[in-house]
Amino acid sequence: MFGGAFFARVGARLVSAHAPLAAGLAVVAAPRQQSRAEEEEAPPPTFQRARKNDFPISEHHHGKTRVRVLKVTRDDKDPVQRINEYTVQTTLWSPKIYEKVFTKGDNDQLVATDTQKNTVYVIAKRTPAQTPEDFGIALAAHFLAEYPWLTKVEIEVEQSGWTRFVDDKSAAHDHAWLKSPDRDAAIVTHVRGTQTPEVVSQIRQMTFLKTTQSGFEGYLVDKYTKLPFTRERCLASELSAEWHYSPASSGWFVGGKTNAADYAAIRADVKKCIYSALFGPAAGGHYSPSLQTTIYDAGCLALETVPTLAKIAIDTPNLHYLPAKFLADVGGEPFADDVFIPTNEPSGSIYCCINRK
Repeated sequence: MFGGAFFARVGARLVSAHAPLAAGLAVVAAPRQQSRAEEEEAPPPTFQRARKNDFPISEHHHGKTRVRVLKVTRDDKDPVQRINEYTVQTTLWSPKIYEKVFTKGDNDQLVATDTQKNTVYVIAKRTPAQTPEDFGIALAAHFLAEYPWLTKVEIEVEQSGWTRFVDDKSAAHDHAWLKSPDRDAAIVTHVRGTQTPEVVSQIRQMTFLKTTQSGFEGYLVDKYTKLPFTRERCLASELSAEWHYSPASSGWFVGGKTNAADYAAIRADVKKCIYSALFGPAAGGHYSPSLQTTIYDAGCLALETVPTLAKIAIDTPNLHYLPAKFLADVGGEPFADDVFIPTNEPSGSIYCCINRK
């Protein structure tokens, strides 16, 4: 084994052997870095224009995308915690002031995208941020109040789905969660000078499947048509929906509180309407003659149920489950609506927007 004296001798020899090199390096001094103050006082580098002419800008804006934040709501008197995870996109407009950022390289009064990112976390701290809509309204209000030269702000907030863990005794856990596929979202647009923002709530890519009680028939048949009529098929889609509110129901963030509709309750009601129209009662369900008929029924039911809605749009690209009818040819097994081939390409695209008036 080597003792401490051995390492001391080796270390001394290494220092002695490298002394000339170290001395040589010491002579070559690193260039002195300018301080932040010196950089600010020094004139900026000259911008070399590649263009010869200036042409008008028809539209411009800037913002920050994919700002992710988790808000944990705690109460010292209640061990049950609550969470909301969001992905935020901010977009700011100031046509006259910010045009010179593009045309003249003048960044004066420019709210940097990093500043916008930091603001998302500050507002998450200051506000309850319990729904995408309320969080978006609070962010829009802050930007307009903080930067009076902004003419319009758009905030897009997508909520990541989490469900509270329930144990084998049906007890909900205080602070444990499981990831869910739900993607709820909202887009809040506020133009300076208007009293309330425009709020659009969304459901994104809600995947569903019905294995029976669906058909499709009576459509045009010509020389290009190969699809047979059917009254028994799988019906599936990645449904997305968005609904607009009547002006009186949109809120504004004032004095630490959002004076607005109960967005969480409205979202729950809209989802119930969509589920009801798609699936029907748990025992037996109900028949869907086409996806078009079904989503129109869902939209009308939502407008009937939720009076604060001005309109609702539903988009349902098909997820096809093709019947494996070739089984009889390759294996001698009859097809009995029991084996299907999943595919989503190519896909039908079905969209419907229903207005209250």
